Amino acid sequence: MTMLAAAIATVGLCSTSVVAMAPQPAPPASACRVAPANSPDPAAWLSRSIGVLGLREFGDRIRVARMTTVTTMDYQSDRTYPPFLFSASEQRQLVGWHAGLVRHEMSIAGPGFAIVSDSLRQAAVSPRGAQIVPRLTPNLVDERAMDPWTVLGDWRRATDLRVEGICRYRDYDRLVLRRGNGSTVERLFLDTRTAYPIMLERQEPHSLWGDARVEYLWSIWTPVTGTRSLAPQYTFRLVEGVVNLQRHTPSFSSLSADSTPLLQIPANSRPQMDLPPAVPDTIRVGATTFLLRTPLYTNVVTLQRDTVYVLDAQVSEARARSDSSWIARLFPGRHPVVVVVTDLAWPHIAGVRFWVAQGATIATHPMNRGFLESVVNRSWTIEPDLLTRKRQRGPVPFRFRALGPDAALAGGAVRVHGIDGAGSEGALMVHLRDDQFLWTGDFVQPGGPDSFSRVYAEEVIAAATRAGITPQRYAGMHAPLNEWARVPRLAPTPDAARPVPD
Repeated sequence: MTMLAAAIATVGLCSTSVVAMAPQPAPPASACRVAPANSPDPAAWLSRSIGVLGLREFGDRIRVARMTTVTTMDYQSDRTYPPFLFSASEQRQLVGWHAGLVRHEMSIAGPGFAIVSDSLRQAAVSPRGAQIVPRLTPNLVDERAMDPWTVLGDWRRATDLRVEGICRYRDYDRLVLRRGNGSTVERLFLDTRTAYPIMLERQEPHSLWGDARVEYLWSIWTPVTGTRSLAPQYTFRLVEGVVNLQRHTPSFSSLSADSTPLLQIPANSRPQMDLPPAVPDTIRVGATTFLLRTPLYTNVVTLQRDTVYVLDAQVSEARARSDSSWIARLFPGRHPVVVVVTDLAWPHIAGVRFWVAQGATIATHPMNRGFLESVVNRSWTIEPDLLTRKRQRGPVPFRFRALGPDAALAGGAVRVHGIDGAGSEGALMVHLRDDQFLWTGDFVQPGGPDSFSRVYAEEVIAAATRAGITPQRYAGMHAPLNEWARVPRLAPTPDAARPVPD
C-alpha cells in the first residue's frame, strides 16, 4: 500500500455501511457589504488578529495538545441525511507557528501515522517512511486549515491579500479578507469588534461531488498553559453547510523550540506520485459474467441478452473508464449498458457520473433516485469530469429506472431483490439465474464472529430465503467469489433454541 493509500485508509475510507452524504443547500445568503473605496488595510487587520491571539509573544515555541476528533461518516452512513454514523479517535498535534510547521499524529498510542506540513508541502509519515502528498487531497483533512494559528501564519505571507467586505456570519458582522483567484479563492472571516479569526471558507476537491464548499470554524478560546496565547477548544469542519468533522482540545501546553525537528518534513520523503488506478483482475463467474477485482473493491459485469449489466460503479471515473474498457474486450460490439446501484456509499457510486455521460441507464431502489440526481446534476468546477465537459456542449439525459423489491431484468435472467434488514434498508442484491450467482454488494464482507458484518450476512441470507433462491456461489465488493454455503452465519443463542411461551 502506498503512503497516500495508507493515509486514506487511516481516515476511514473503506466502506462499512450504506450511503453517502447528500449536499445540503447553503444557508441563506447573508447581507454582505462590499468593501468601500477607503476599505481597511487587510495586512493591518491580519496583524491585529495575530496580536489578539498572542502569537508574537509565543515566539518559536511549539504548541502541543491532545484532542478528540469525531469524524462524520457521511460518505457511508445509513441515510443520506443527518444524523450520520461517526467515528472518534484520540490524536496529538504539535504546532510551530513561528516556523509554519504542523505535525498531526493520528494516535497517542506511540509512533504511527502522522501528517506533517510546512507552508508549501505536506507529507504522510509512518514507520515505513514518508511520502509527499497533495495539500488538498479528497477526504484527507487539511490540518493547516483546521488550526487558526497556521491559517494566520500562511495568510501573513500572502501577496494578494485584500478586503472583500463586511458579511453577517453567525449573527455578527465579520470583516472578510480574501486571497487567491478562481478555484483557489479563500475567505477569512475576522470579527469586526475583536479581530478574532472566526472561519475560513474555500472550495475543496471532493471524491463524490468533484468539489465542495468547506468551512473551518473555531470556537471557545482557551489559554495555552503558562502563556497569554489563545487557541480554540472546538474546531468544526463543515462541508456544504453540514458538520463533517469536529474536534475538542481541552487544554494546550508548549515545548521549547528544541522540538522543532519533530515537525519538519523528513528529508528522505518520497516525492508525490500520481498513481494510476489499480487494474482489475478478471475472474470468470459464468460464460458471460465476470468479477472485476482490485485489492479494495470488486464489481460485476455481465452480458445478458444484448445488454451489459454493471453491478455497482465504484471508486472514481478512472475506475469506471477502466471497467468500460474491460467490457469492450469481454463483450465486443455495441451493447446498451445498465448500471445497477445496490447501495449509496460513495465508494460504490463514484463512477455513476461516467456511466451517465456514456448514456447508460442507472437502475436502483426508488428511494435512491433523489440522491443520485443530486450526484448527477452537480457541476464539477475545480477539475471538470467527463459529464461536466459533455454538458458544456449540450444536455446529457439522466436515464433512471426504479426497481421494485423483486425486479426482473433481461427476461428474468437478472433478478434484483431488496435486502431490507434492520441494517440494510434500501440496499439491493442481484441474482444471476443462469450462473446461480448472487451479488451481495456491501453486505457480506470480512469480520469476526461478533462484528456487524455477521449481522449483515444474516440479513442477506434472510432476503435470499424470502426470494426463494439458493445460489451456488456469491461475491461482494469486499468478499471474494465463494460457495454460498460458506456465507458467515450467526450461531443461534441458547435462548433462541427454547420455545416461546404462550
